[in-house]
Amino acid sequence: MFFWNKKKSDTTNQVTQTQPIQSAGITLNLSKEESLLQLDLRKKELSDFCLGVNELNGLRSRVALVLDYSGSMERLYKNGTVQSVIERIMPIASQFDDNAELDLWIFESGFVRLGSINLNNFYGYVNQEILPKYRMGGTKYSYVMKDVYKKYIQEDESTLPNYVIFITDGDNFDKSETTSFMSDVARHPIFWQFVGIGGAYFDYLERLDDLRGRYIDNADFFQLNDVNKVSDKELYKRLLTEYPHWIKEARKKGMIK
Repeated sequence: MFFWNKKKSDTTNQVTQTQPIQSAGITLNLSKEESLLQLDLRKKELSDFCLGVNELNGLRSRVALVLDYSGSMERLYKNGTVQSVIERIMPIASQFDDNAELDLWIFESGFVRLGSINLNNFYGYVNQEILPKYRMGGTKYSYVMKDVYKKYIQEDESTLPNYVIFITDGDNFDKSETTSFMSDVARHPIFWQFVGIGGAYFDYLERLDDLRGRYIDNADFFQLNDVNKVSDKELYKRLLTEYPHWIKEARKKGMIK
């Protein structure tokens, strides 16, 4: 059983919303009204981008965000960066998903399947639903990846493609299990967009991106040293560079409509 829900027993140290922080590119800890305004602007930015890409124009797809919850990520959770990432990814779900919902997981040595993010619950989600409830740990990729597969392929099978944005700030302790899984899952309609944040070396994810012998190339990787310094336009461009190529190949192989 891969599910590992490690709830905190003491929630007295809940994190409250802090004052806005202006980085070089993105302002963190916005008010709800400011977040909703940014969401509308980002939807327009993304829609314009997708209009120019044949495979993305009119595409229906389920969208997931998988977030590293290891101890080294603590600062990024507490300073508002992870909340900002969620809000910046939400327009992708609005663009592709019929229900405009973003499926969310966090992982460390285990994982938690958190459910879906939408307009009703997105604001303050990290401070309300993650930090007070779950303990941080180590870093293993394969358990959470297997649960993504379980949800989309076994529990809720569909002819729709599944686009998974997987964000981590460091190396994992289960490389052989992850490599084996990535090769096996290539025959199923899941595309994995790995994003390395921070200044760590991501030799393993670079190798995983170029893994040979797969039925189809089902992954991409890029690194952002500081995700807050990247504009929305650049972020969407980088996130959606390889996905259209996978969509085209997956259709040729009859994996998706």
